[in-house]
Amino acid sequence: MARVVHALGAGIVAVLVGAIAVLVVGDPPVSSQAAPPRAAASRGALPTTVRPPAPAAARPVSPPAAAVRTSAAATHLSTGWGIDVSWPQCDDFGGGLAPPAVQPGFVAVGVNNGKPFTDNRCLPAELAYARSHTGFAAYLNIDAPRSGDAAAYGRKVALDGLARMARAKLVTPVVWLDVEVLNHWSSSGVANVAVINAALHTLQARHVQAGIYSSGPMWQQITGGARIGVPVWLATTVTDYRQLPQWCVSGLGGREAEMAQYVASDGRQLVDVDVLCPHAIPRVVGMFGAGRG
Repeated sequence: MARVVHALGAGIVAVLVGAIAVLVVGDPPVSSQAAPPRAAASRGALPTTVRPPAPAAARPVSPPAAAVRTSAAATHLSTGWGIDVSWPQCDDFGGGLAPPAVQPGFVAVGVNNGKPFTDNRCLPAELAYARSHTGFAAYLNIDAPRSGDAAAYGRKVALDGLARMARAKLVTPVVWLDVEVLNHWSSSGVANVAVINAALHTLQARHVQAGIYSSGPMWQQITGGARIGVPVWLATTVTDYRQLPQWCVSGLGGREAEMAQYVASDGRQLVDVDVLCPHAIPRVVGMFGAGRG
């Protein structure tokens, strides 16, 4: 997912402080030629909705009661933005490099090594870093099988992710399913949606709310534009945080986003920054586990 570095310069500090101001003050979005993507229409026999198993679970409210009992949900975040860390940052954490010079309000941790059934060998160190902030979350990279039953494969992917989280003692109210074209997907949107729905249902059946991380183009390519009935974490290509509110509203799969990701620079390389969508605050705060920050 993100390629976050651990020594952010003064330039990004100013950008992030501005992003927080937009969230708190609610400034109107700045007009831009970079328009958000339009909702894609479903094609042919493609399923029209990616959804949780029960209507009650489809509402993006506070986590289910069982999840709250096992994982305290965050009640506040120190800032309205955060970062994500996973296997791309593994060498940084393993090498003992300093954490980011600025303090994000939350950190999302990748459970596997970018693909299902793999280990993120730096998960313990990254989880400890995430828990030192006011909120933390987890995301799980998924893909489609090269053969066999798609739904059965989706269940196995989710169960494997939950097992890895259990071994790491990583419990969060929401687990985000990372749907990206870099992993293997079927040429059939029907099969891909079956994988995603099976993973969502498996998580929900175990009292874990599930969300989707993807971008408009990737979601269109993988699912044919299936509609979404669970929380959305939207990846964008914008480099100006002031454009994010309009992308939050555009969302993904016919649903407004709870969180949006944009690209910033620390003067040396690009950094992915995750920002809470204004319309989802404060509801989205409860989607994070309570950290110690």
